[in-house]
Amino acid sequence: MRWLPLLVLFSCRERPEPAVFDAGALPPKVAHVVVTTGPFFEQAPRFVERWRTTEGWPQRTLVLSTGFSSVTNTSDALLEGAATATLFKASGGAAFTAGPPDLAFGSDTFSKQVEQSAAALLLANVRATDFAAPTVVAFEREKIRFGVIGISTLSKSDGAFEALPLEGALKTTIATASSQAQVVVGLVNGCSTEVRRALEQHPDWKVDLVVAAPCEGARDGRVGTATLLHPSSQQYASLRVELGAVRSLSAQVVDVAADAPEEPSMVKARAPLLARVETLRARPLVVLKEPADVDATTLMVATALKTLTKADAGLFSKKSLQRGLPATVTRAAVLESLPSFERVLLVDVPGEVLTKLVSHPDALLSMPAKVDPNGSYVLATTESLYRSESLPGAPPTEHIGLEAVDANPVVSTQLLPTAVMAFLETAPKDQPLPRPPKKR
Repeated sequence: MRWLPLLVLFSCRERPEPAVFDAGALPPKVAHVVVTTGPFFEQAPRFVERWRTTEGWPQRTLVLSTGFSSVTNTSDALLEGAATATLFKASGGAAFTAGPPDLAFGSDTFSKQVEQSAAALLLANVRATDFAAPTVVAFEREKIRFGVIGISTLSKSDGAFEALPLEGALKTTIATASSQAQVVVGLVNGCSTEVRRALEQHPDWKVDLVVAAPCEGARDGRVGTATLLHPSSQQYASLRVELGAVRSLSAQVVDVAADAPEEPSMVKARAPLLARVETLRARPLVVLKEPADVDATTLMVATALKTLTKADAGLFSKKSLQRGLPATVTRAAVLESLPSFERVLLVDVPGEVLTKLVSHPDALLSMPAKVDPNGSYVLATTESLYRSESLPGAPPTEHIGLEAVDANPVVSTQLLPTAVMAFLETAPKDQPLPRPPKKR
C-alpha cells in the first residue's frame, strides 16, 4: 500500500491554468465587384488589366454587366454578339441583365449568347418564358455574400417577355437579396430614372450599389442606402467591400484610357475573334456593274428594307448615309456607309401619306407601282427616320417624323445593316441597282 500516499499527493496537486494565447482581432474580409456597361469586346483586355494588375484585385473579383448591347459595336455585331459573350466568360463574368438591343439578332441568337457567356441572366422586373432568368442570384467572394438583381426594359415587343410593375418587383427582389446576402448590387439595363424614383420613395430598401447607363440627366450619387453610378463605354464601376469591425464600402467609376495596357490572356482570347471579324468584313457580298452613288445606295437600302421585312414599301434618307457603295460591296463597305446598328420599324401608313413621301427632298421610297390614296400600307423604315427627334446618344440624322401617323409601330427583329447585307447576299451577280426617279 506504499503507493497510496503518492496517489493522494498527486491527485491533490493544483492543475495549472492554460496559457492564454492572444491572436488579436480577426483580419477583415475584403472583396471586389466590377460592373461593365455596353459591349465588352474591344475594351475587355484593357479593363481586365486595370482591375487585376493596376488595382491589384484578384481573379476572384465578382464581374457583372448591365448588358452586352452587341449592336453598338460593329465588330461584335458581325459575330452577332458572340465576341462579347466569349470575352465576358474569359474575364470571369458571373451575371448580367439584358435589354432590347441584346435581342436585336433574335431570341435564338441571344440564347446562344447567354450560353457562351456561362453567366446568369437576371431579370427582376420582367417575366421571361423562353429563358431561365432568376430575379436574384447570390454569389460568394472572399467569404462575403453578394445578392445581384437585374432590372430590364424588355417587354412583349422584344419577344416572349412580360414587363412587371417596377416598384412591386423591386420590393420583393430586394427583400430576397437582402435576406440571402450581406451586399446587394442592382444592374440596370437602360436609364436609371424610374429606379432612382423608386429608391427615393423607399429609403428603407437595403441596396448598396446600382449601376445604369449614362442617359441624359442621370447623375451619380447616393440615393437612400445605395450608391448610383453611370459608367460610359470607356469606364466601369468598381466596388470595394470590407467587412470587419466596421462595414466599409467604397464605390466609384474607373476611367480606362484607349491606349492603356492590355491583359495578355484576354488579348489571346480576343485574337481569333478579331481574325474572324476581318474575314467577314472583307468577304464580298455582291459585285455591282458600277459604283453606286448616294441616291442609288439610298434606294437600294429602301428596297432591302421592303424586301427583307415583306412590307409594302421601304423608306430611307440620303442624309442617313455616310457615302455610296463601291462596285465590289463587302460587309466593311456596308458598315462604313450606314449610320449605325439600329432597329427596323414597320409603320402603318395611309396611301395618301405614302404618295406624299415620294416628293420628300431627301428620302427615297421603294413602293408598289400603284398606290390607293385611301388604302393602308406597311412601310419599313429605321427608328431614327420614324421619329421626329434624335434618339438619346444617336448621331444626328434625318427625321421623317411618322409618330403622328402610327404611334405604335412594330419593332422588327431586323437590324439596318444586317438587313442590307442579307439583301445583297441574295442579289444576282453583276446586279444593276435600281435607279431613283428624277424629281421635278
